[in-house]
Amino acid sequence: LKHRNLLEEFKSKENALPITILGFREHIFTGSVSSLANYMALQEASFVTTGQRVLTRPLCIRLHYGHPDLFDKLFFMQRGGVSKASKGINLSEDVFAGYSNVIRGGQVAFKEYCQVGKGRDVGMQQIYKFEAKLSQGAAEQSL
Repeated sequence: LKHRNLLEEFKSKENALPITILGFREHIFTGSVSSLANYMALQEASFVTTGQRVLTRPLCIRLHYGHPDLFDKLFFMQRGGVSKASKGINLSEDVFAGYSNVIRGGQVAFKEYCQVGKGRDVGMQQIYKFEAKLSQGAAEQSL
C-alpha cells in the first residue's frame, strides 16, 4: 500500500518540475549489536531524518544522499543514466546523481510516511572504512 503511494508521487503535476528522486526515512536495525553500532545508527538517524527534513523544507536543496531513495528510471535513462566513468574520481556517486538530476531538470522530494529497515556491517574496521569514504567524498566535493 505505501509503496504504491510512493510511486504515485512521481506523477507530474501542472507547472512544476517532475519529481525524479524520492527519498524516505530509514531505520538502522543493527544498532543494538554493540555500542559502536549504536553510535553509527544514531549518527545515521540524525542525518537521515533530521538533516534530510531540513534540506527538503525549508531549504529546498536536498539531493540524493544514498539509499533508500527511489529513482524515476525512465527520466534518467533518457538523459544518459547515473553511472560515472571512474570509481576513484567519482567517490560519492550518490551526490553526483543528485547533481545530474538537478542539472537535467529534475526535482527531489522527501516523504515521511514510509520507512525502510537497513542493516549495517558494524565491525570497527567497517565503520572506519565507511567514515573514511564519507570524509573523502566531502573533500572531493569541496574541490
